[in-house]
Amino acid sequence: MALRFLIFPLFLLMSNVYGQNDYEVMESSSLKINGSGFNLKKELILKSFGKPTRIFEPKYECGFLSEDEQGNKYFSLDYGNLKFTGNKKEGYQLEEIHFGPALRCKITFGKKLISHTTTRKEFESITGVKISGSGKTIYNKGADDAYIFTFVNDRLAKIEYWSPC
Repeated sequence: MALRFLIFPLFLLMSNVYGQNDYEVMESSSLKINGSGFNLKKELILKSFGKPTRIFEPKYECGFLSEDEQGNKYFSLDYGNLKFTGNKKEGYQLEEIHFGPALRCKITFGKKLISHTTTRKEFESITGVKISGSGKTIYNKGADDAYIFTFVNDRLAKIEYWSPC
C-alpha cells in the first residue's frame, strides 16, 4: 500500500520532467527592420521601401494570416527579398526576408546586425540559440507563432514568419 503512494508522486514528477517542451523562445521585439518591429503599418512600409513589385492576396488555408481562420482579408506586399502580409486593421507582418547583397535594409536581433554574412556561429553568439542542421524555429515568447531561421553554406539565408494551423 505504501508503495502505491510512492509510485504516483514519482510518476507525476517524471511526467513533468520528460514532458517539457524543448524549443527556443525569444521576445518578438528582438527582431527589427530599420529600427522598427516586424509588424508595421502599410504607410511606413511604402514610405521606407516604395511601391512593391506586386500586391496579392495570399489565401493561406490556416494560420494567423489566413482569411478563412481569422475572418479578415490579407494582402501581401512583395518586394522580392522582403514580403509583408497583413491588412489595415492588424498591420503588416514581415513574413519573409531573403538575405543577400541586394538587401538594402538593416535587420537586427537585439542590438546586433544580422545579414547574409552572419555565420551560424555568430548567430548562435548573438541569439544564444544553438543551431543544428540548416535552420532553427524560434517561438515568440508568450505566443504560438515563431520565426524560422534558415542557413545555406553556414550563412544566414532567410527568416520566415510561421503561425500554427
